[in-house]
Amino acid sequence: MISNIDSTIHRIGILDKAQNKWNFQLGGSRLQHGSEDAVLFGRIKHVEDKIRTHEGIKEQIERAHIVNSSSDSSIGEMKRIYDSIKKELIQANTHTTTVDGLEAIAGVIAGYKKNLFDLANTQTEGQYVFSGSDASVKPFNMDANGKVTYQGDAGLRKIAVDEGSYRERGVNGIDLFYYVAEKGLKGDTLNFKVDDRIIDQDGKEWVLDTTANTISKTNWDGSKVTLSVTPPTAPSTDYSVTLPSADGTRFEARRNVFDMLDEAVNNIRGFDSLGNTLDPDATINYDLRRAGIEKALGEMEKTQDAVVIAHAELGARNKTFEVSLERLSTKLLGLRTLEKDLENSNLTEVATNLKALEISYAAVYSTINRTFELSLINFMK
Repeated sequence: MISNIDSTIHRIGILDKAQNKWNFQLGGSRLQHGSEDAVLFGRIKHVEDKIRTHEGIKEQIERAHIVNSSSDSSIGEMKRIYDSIKKELIQANTHTTTVDGLEAIAGVIAGYKKNLFDLANTQTEGQYVFSGSDASVKPFNMDANGKVTYQGDAGLRKIAVDEGSYRERGVNGIDLFYYVAEKGLKGDTLNFKVDDRIIDQDGKEWVLDTTANTISKTNWDGSKVTLSVTPPTAPSTDYSVTLPSADGTRFEARRNVFDMLDEAVNNIRGFDSLGNTLDPDATINYDLRRAGIEKALGEMEKTQDAVVIAHAELGARNKTFEVSLERLSTKLLGLRTLEKDLENSNLTEVATNLKALEISYAAVYSTINRTFELSLINFMK
């Protein structure tokens, strides 16, 4: 009899544990403790980790989209300013424009230059959008004399679009504010000026060392590749370098748009880059001024070409992020559905089990009552 009582108590304990489990699942969750089903618990944790990872990537893509949208808006405004500058240069290139008119045009272009400078340092969410690979660096600086220099690099920041997959974001200042002044293919001699930025076919920048008379690029592993350059011989101000003979070699010497605008303003006003007058005997020599203005017009067309290309590349990158965001949202929806299926209890099954448990409790307690009603003699019969 004692053995039967111990067995009954043990059965009640099992039923109590089952009741706690089903009552917990009645709240909607399948597992109260991971030890209840180690395999299922592991699957749930794996899905949760995937969701957190994909949510982090989605947030990065959404922020990249905001930055790219800001870049797109700024570039659109730049293109309008370039169109306006070109119209002013065309007006300055006519004989009917008076000295006062030329001075007014020079002032307008100088104002456009300041507007471009502000756009070049566009910020979104605390990031500079045109600085290259490091968004914390202010891309352009203007000194007391109005000379603008680029402080960023030729790279682009990479953003995760999936696990282990990255894409470049935005455009850099060299793409937007430097036009192609000279270019050369394998074995060619490339001529460039001291302030030009040298970019190869891979988008890597080669930095000029005026002391060693070399240009060099830094590889991803920190190693450097160096080419010897020939320094300028007066009165020329051009450096020259013989390009590698490898197939696919393509170098570009890109020149600063702001320097071009400064030179154009000087020419319109009748001065060279050193501040010397272009007009002898204080007379207006339109031919001397026009040579500089026509040069500026040609360079402005190159500038507009560079911006159109950069804008198109930005559009392609934006499309990549839009597609990635859509694909990632679909993945997250699937993962969250799977998470719910794994975590949530089947309430129909829970209700059925609780009903069965109620019947089991009734049977056990009925047996207990019958047992205690028996005398020891009757029990022994």
